[in-house]
Amino acid sequence: MGMAASQARYLALVARKSNCEYEGQQINQARTVLANQSANLFNQMLGLNVPVPPSTQDFTKIQYSYSDGTNASTIDSWNQLANDPEYNYLVKTHYYTDRYTGSVKKMNDPQVTMSGSIYAQPVASLEEISAAKIAMEQAYAAAEAARALLEDKQANLRAAQAQLDLLKSQAEVTVSENILTNVQGEGEPYPAEGAATYTLKNQSGGADEYILTKLGGADLADVKDKLAKLGITVGDDENLYSYTDASAEVHIAREADIRKLTKVTAEGTENVLKGYNYNALVTATTGDDSLAKQIEAAENVVESAQAAVTAASNAYYNEETGTGAKVDYENAKKAYDTLVKPSYVGNSELTLLTTLTDEQATELRQVVEDMIANDVNTDIINCFDAEGNYLGGVYTFDLNGVTYYTTYNNLIDAYASNQLSNNDIDGQYKMPYYNASYVSTRVDQELKALMETDGNGRFTSVRFENDSITYALNMETITDDAAYQDAMNQYYYENAKYDKAVQDINAKTSLIQQEDRQLELRLKQLDTEQNALKTEMDAVQKVVKDNIENSFKTFGG
Repeated sequence: MGMAASQARYLALVARKSNCEYEGQQINQARTVLANQSANLFNQMLGLNVPVPPSTQDFTKIQYSYSDGTNASTIDSWNQLANDPEYNYLVKTHYYTDRYTGSVKKMNDPQVTMSGSIYAQPVASLEEISAAKIAMEQAYAAAEAARALLEDKQANLRAAQAQLDLLKSQAEVTVSENILTNVQGEGEPYPAEGAATYTLKNQSGGADEYILTKLGGADLADVKDKLAKLGITVGDDENLYSYTDASAEVHIAREADIRKLTKVTAEGTENVLKGYNYNALVTATTGDDSLAKQIEAAENVVESAQAAVTAASNAYYNEETGTGAKVDYENAKKAYDTLVKPSYVGNSELTLLTTLTDEQATELRQVVEDMIANDVNTDIINCFDAEGNYLGGVYTFDLNGVTYYTTYNNLIDAYASNQLSNNDIDGQYKMPYYNASYVSTRVDQELKALMETDGNGRFTSVRFENDSITYALNMETITDDAAYQDAMNQYYYENAKYDKAVQDINAKTSLIQQEDRQLELRLKQLDTEQNALKTEMDAVQKVVKDNIENSFKTFGG
């Protein structure tokens, strides 16, 4: 039994040793695979392109430019011509200019509101609105013309009245100079001193006699005091005269006003000539009726001017009959205001254009032209005929200080969309609105040119085939900062990708190394186990051998 047990033990050890050897072979194969994977990762790392940051020199070039007095142009490229006798290069240039351009924008949720009588339903048609607006505008123009005519007639009346007043003033002076007769000394209109008798002729042919006395001493002081109480101040060098009649106690005349016979009393100042018929007096005192005829003609002009004012006033507004151009305009305006029509876009008031100013026509035609050129199908095109004549239907409104245009159909569509209360943003109607403005536009040209160089091969001047002027060229070193920044951004991106790839390879390599270490540790464990098995096998084999030898000795005897 001992020998059989030893042999069985030996066979078990042999089997375990074979398993160890087989597992070791498997581990070695696995480590070989890991080594190949690690080598592949290393080769993959070696195959990565290391990003290099861009250089500004790669984005720097020499650029030529010139100015023709209107535009600053830049030369983009030049290609040499082989067989042209006059020009040596084909040159491409560009410049920027402000070009008048029409555009269409779309307004989200335009909030179109209507105005007019609540009893006038439904919304008026464009034809109805346009007709009422034109009638109102015509009535307004007629009312303004009537008002201007009235003001003109009133101005004529004021001028005629002023002319009449001027002639009457001349008559007053003429009468004053002629109705006083110095009966004491002819040719002496003012008495030097002492008393003088003057006669005032009245229109009935009679005469009022006045005695004038030059004042002095206490009388002069007394008169000055009385005048001061009336707000009249005179100097010491002024000659003052008193005259007497039956109507007042104190009569004072300054030398400069004697011809007007100004009468100063305690009650105030009065013109002695007041109430006289100057027309008759002028004729009676001078024997000449020319001034009187001028006054009469002026009075007729005033009367005629007053009649013209009355007629113009009635044409503008007759209060008694309630007629006139003003009333016609108010009625036309009421008829227009009653219609239900587009009134506001948001807070911006809408104005229907029945006619276009030159500025509006230029802008709108530019819009239509650009809409057609850009194949934009929009309603404003329908507001003009093929010859560019305005057909109507355009509204204008101001938004943020800029004037824009839209159409009746656009407004009606927007109003209908608002009435649906559609809260879906994508489903909301976006109202087109238009304007034209100057937009900076690049203009490219390709022309033959004669380009001259200096001794260093740099171009100094250029003359184009369509221009007789030779332009001096400016040479600048230009760095395309935008392109350089784009290249830097690409570098940052590529560098990030490179770092990520390296990190991924390192992570995979680290996992392989970790797995290899585990396999190596297991291989060492198998080697230790195999050595232990070999030692135990040797011991068991020795036991078996000893058992065999003992058995042969026993039975061999």
